[in-house]
Amino acid sequence: MQNATVTNTIKRFSADLIMVLLLLTVAGGWYFNIFHGDLWFLRAALFFGLSLLLVWRLCVHIEKSWVRGIVAVILVEVLAIYAAARLVSFYYQGESFNEEFFFHFSPETIGFAFGAFPGFVTLFFVYVGVMGVCAWLSVHAMQGRSFDNRTVLILPGLVLVLAMDPDLFRLANLSMQDANLNRGLQLSTIDFEATDLNRDAIYKMSEDIVAGKNVVMIYLEGMERLYSDEAVYPDLTPFINSLKGNVLQFENIHQTRGTTFTVAGILSSQCGTPLLFPSGPGGNDVLKNGFLQEGFCFGDILNAAGYRNVFMGGASTRFAGKGTFLSAHGYEEVLGLEELKPFMDEPDYLNNWGLYDDTLLELAKDQFDELAANPDQPFNLTVLTVDTHPPDGTVSKSCTPYPTIDNNIFHAVHCTDQLVEKFITHLQQSPAWDNTVVLMMSDHLHMRNTGMDYYPENYDRRLFVNILNAGVTDVVETPGTHMDVAPTLLDLMGVQHRQVFLVGADLLAPETASRPDPDVRGPREAAIRYINTSLLSRIEVGLCEVKPLYSFAEKTLRVAGREIELSMGGRPMNLRNLGTSHALMTLVSKEGKVGLTFPVNLDNLAYVMYQFRTSNFLLLTPPEAIRRLDPRVESYRGLGLLFGNLENSFDVLQTDISLDAGFEANADCGDLLSKAEELGELQSIETLGQICNYTVPDDTEWSEIEGRIRLASVAYANQRYQAELMRDNRGWYAVTNLIPIPMEDARLSESLCHAYYGNQEILIPGIMTEDGPSSMILNKIPGVTLTFELGSLTPLPEQN
Repeated sequence: MQNATVTNTIKRFSADLIMVLLLLTVAGGWYFNIFHGDLWFLRAALFFGLSLLLVWRLCVHIEKSWVRGIVAVILVEVLAIYAAARLVSFYYQGESFNEEFFFHFSPETIGFAFGAFPGFVTLFFVYVGVMGVCAWLSVHAMQGRSFDNRTVLILPGLVLVLAMDPDLFRLANLSMQDANLNRGLQLSTIDFEATDLNRDAIYKMSEDIVAGKNVVMIYLEGMERLYSDEAVYPDLTPFINSLKGNVLQFENIHQTRGTTFTVAGILSSQCGTPLLFPSGPGGNDVLKNGFLQEGFCFGDILNAAGYRNVFMGGASTRFAGKGTFLSAHGYEEVLGLEELKPFMDEPDYLNNWGLYDDTLLELAKDQFDELAANPDQPFNLTVLTVDTHPPDGTVSKSCTPYPTIDNNIFHAVHCTDQLVEKFITHLQQSPAWDNTVVLMMSDHLHMRNTGMDYYPENYDRRLFVNILNAGVTDVVETPGTHMDVAPTLLDLMGVQHRQVFLVGADLLAPETASRPDPDVRGPREAAIRYINTSLLSRIEVGLCEVKPLYSFAEKTLRVAGREIELSMGGRPMNLRNLGTSHALMTLVSKEGKVGLTFPVNLDNLAYVMYQFRTSNFLLLTPPEAIRRLDPRVESYRGLGLLFGNLENSFDVLQTDISLDAGFEANADCGDLLSKAEELGELQSIETLGQICNYTVPDDTEWSEIEGRIRLASVAYANQRYQAELMRDNRGWYAVTNLIPIPMEDARLSESLCHAYYGNQEILIPGIMTEDGPSSMILNKIPGVTLTFELGSLTPLPEQN
């Protein structure tokens, strides 16, 4: 009898403790929240209470005690993890589950949290562990009961309970709204005028970009315009305020969806589009596959112009994919905690995120000096501070605290102002200063932090954006967002380019002042999500993951499920050109992942195949184009869909395809995957010579003594040219004479061999040198118009 009493006491205590612990997370979320009221608390508490009743109701009908215990542990642990994860979201953001939370919910980020916040993570696992033990104890000794008529209500009751939770209900509602907005969405259905989006942003305009001034970009963690308002916080940012009248001060820059956390703020300010992808946990596919690989962003433009792009931040570049994004978009050097720690005088002087800002900015001074020492190469130094990171900030020890408010966030803001002053002063003392533009901007508005109690009520919170040393000073009132930073900054730097941005515009251009509200919502948001995901990103899928492989219906071409928009030279191309003047090429990795799809002029197909010689291809092409390089392919009617590579030839998957009617093309994905995996090393130089059957056209020669290269015919886009290149004092070959070949003459010479310029190189299958017939590759010098350096040079085999 006494044992039964003890057992019942343990059961009741364990069940009560589970409910108490769940309610504690609700109370914590309510305390840390910024947006929710008492109704949220009541609904969340009721959700957990009813959920536990359903768990017990289900478990009481399970006869075996060990099975009953396992079921209870699993269900309670699901509730515990949900509750704890939501509390974490509230603690760091002041808000429940949102896109920021799901974006950061990845193994990489969780792994970082283990090292940065060991106490917090330990508490999480203790919480989950205690809940599991309590769940087992509360039901293990329970007396089972037979099923009754009311038991069938458990499942519909569970659905009703899920609808009770305010956050699950909100997420489900948002998902349905997104589904409605996205239903049937494709490029042809987007109203670009109504959504005020620039359609041309989906095309890369990467040719002949010319460098301008150097740039230093300083992303200031959470440093919004509020902190520099002297009427609210006197002398909080004295250095920043001292610059008024000597900078371009943008007063009306607001935050939108897709820009509210660090990597989103960096991406949106550099790519002219917010970080909007499919909502929910699947949205962080971008972390696994890269960020907007098909977009042409600020770093890409500068890289094409010959800039040296360097990023420095105190935190790990692995966190939230910062390093992945920057490396994919023109930054050759991405330096974070792991890379910078060896250069520290005090390696143990670290905060939870990494380097303190005084250490970071001292190292940034050295990096700037190194970059400035080479006046022949323009540079972009991008720095990201961290001391003001929520929720409490981490103040560098070299700083003086803010005397007016004794709060760590305000001390950190005051410290950042001091450190930025020292950094800018150092830049101003450099000979490179006169040719360097400096951007200072918030990465995003401050998230929930311990200083929010000192915020004024109903204050219009705006981003801080100042540009220094741009040759113009003013207070700009034009409404803007993160997305306007890149086009505005490029203009102020004097970089010559033709790239446009999906959302962003130059805030100094007269037409921008009268544009519609730049916010992101409704159909505009849905269109951005679609374009980011389907056209500006390359979320790779496997050959066996989607059907059909190719399809054409309702004027829309899809490859592996993704809509394809054709362009040549940064301009749209009509689908009807496929098969007449162009083929369509899709790259496929050795692992069978379907990648980039793009059109290729039929005259240049062999050249482009050679450039991507280490890949497998899916090709939509007429037979004669492929047979020029690979006569092993048998002839066929109409357009054919082929798969293979230059080493192992091609399999014809489907023929007699016509774009006059819709079609679908599939194949045995297992066979394709096996063929993809067979790709080995190709004797590529011989293949280059084979394009011209190892012959050399007349008037195509290289005189090393004279430093002259003469090309009788070189193809670029859809045009042919005669070209002459001369060597300069740096050993580079610059085009000194470029004569278009009339189209009728080009047609007459179609059977002759020509050189090809594309993907930043000139391929010359046959050229006469002082040592005899050879094939040659010239590599373009970034940022220098039509200037090249010698690449590979290989003698052609003797012909019988």
